Amino acid sequence: MTSTAWTFSIPENRVREFEDLLADLNRDHIPGLAARAREIGYHRERIWLQPNDDGSAELIVYLEFDEGVGVADFSERLLAYESEFTRWWTPRFGSFGLPRSVGEPLLSWDA
Repeated sequence: MTSTAWTFSIPENRVREFEDLLADLNRDHIPGLAARAREIGYHRERIWLQPNDDGSAELIVYLEFDEGVGVADFSERLLAYESEFTRWWTPRFGSFGLPRSVGEPLLSWDA
């Protein structure tokens, strides 16, 4: 199993909006997220919002990939995958100015 984690900064004036987006995701769109995970090749995703002293927050993302899937595979598949879920999710998530690709981590591990 390969795992990876990364962070993205969410500005103070958008933290509440991002929390609302995650609430919508959790309430109405988990099946679409699960279908995307199966197609792309990961089986566990954990995300946290870690508040900063200035009111902004760090979005922390942790993923566990399926056997044989690495970060480069994930990034390529993520950008290519399209569904009703991604048509809902991608513009909303992308509006926070998050990168469109995931770089190589400095440390990745297999358990």
